[in-house]
Amino acid sequence: MRGNRGFTLIEVIVVAAVIAILAGILVPMIFNQVDNAKISRAQGDCKTLATDIMLFRKDTGKWPYYRPGNCAQTYLSLQSGSGNDPINTAGDWQISANDIALGIMLNLPGVNPPIVQSCYNDKAGAYLAEDNPDPWGNKYIVNAADFAVDANPVWVISAGPNGCLDTSVNSQTLNDGQCIAGQPGDDIGVRIK
Repeated sequence: MRGNRGFTLIEVIVVAAVIAILAGILVPMIFNQVDNAKISRAQGDCKTLATDIMLFRKDTGKWPYYRPGNCAQTYLSLQSGSGNDPINTAGDWQISANDIALGIMLNLPGVNPPIVQSCYNDKAGAYLAEDNPDPWGNKYIVNAADFAVDANPVWVISAGPNGCLDTSVNSQTLNDGQCIAGQPGDDIGVRIK
């Protein structure tokens, strides 16, 4: 009959080393997948918001940036209704607490009151299904003031993982600037026009 001899110290060390090696390989892969999922979600959200804005324009014939009750005034930016303002070190993104939430402008279901119809005839109804911050807790921003300037691009943009706007407001491409020295830009966005 064999005795209850247990594991030797060498066997325990080998098993612990194998577990440590596997953990060292798998943990970075798992975190990388989580980061990629957040980036994919932000890309999808930007595309959805851009589509909603384009549908609004198609139905009304106007871009969604006129102030209700005074159609001569416009908003500087449209912002998702919740989340933090992204860091704007260059100062060229005009983010103001007086600007309107996308959910109000695009008639998010359940938002009271819905936007005044006076500036927009033939408005078909709700365009936006939800109005959430980006995966890092920051607002999505639309540089609405540039709807009026034909030469300027209009972006639906997320500041990305670093929470800092790396794209100049009138840039033709994403991430043309560097918000944090030594780090490449990581903005995620869709150009509307």
